[in-house]
Amino acid sequence: MFRHFLLIGSLLLLMTTVGCQISEDTIQVSLDNEFSLAPGQTAELKGEGITLQFEGIQEDSRCTKGATCFWAGRGMSVLLINDNGLTSRIVLTEPGPADQPDANTYKQYEFTSHVQPYPELGKQIPKDDYRLFLTVKKISAGTY
Repeated sequence: MFRHFLLIGSLLLLMTTVGCQISEDTIQVSLDNEFSLAPGQTAELKGEGITLQFEGIQEDSRCTKGATCFWAGRGMSVLLINDNGLTSRIVLTEPGPADQPDANTYKQYEFTSHVQPYPELGKQIPKDDYRLFLTVKKISAGTY
């Protein structure tokens, strides 16, 4: 009998520890406030039932600083959206040197995003050094 209590207690402790580790990686964010995600990091939109995970960079062909390019290129980031248990994968595309961040929509949400760092001549960007900067806002019905 004591063994069963010990086993159940150990399992509960393990589950609590694992649960805490998972939640520490998830940041809490609010609508209309910019936040950043590292590759693999997750954000939970407070009160929306949605989590966002920056899966990583799919492409970074943006014209490097200091280069003369015939094409501005683009940065493509993969975002996983878990919306009340349903997961969608969207690609956020940012044009090369642009003054305005790119905007994408998903249901009633608009994602404004940009990726850093910006490429420089002669410098390789390790995949883990990328950061996706996002602002999420709700848009009114009928505009999506």
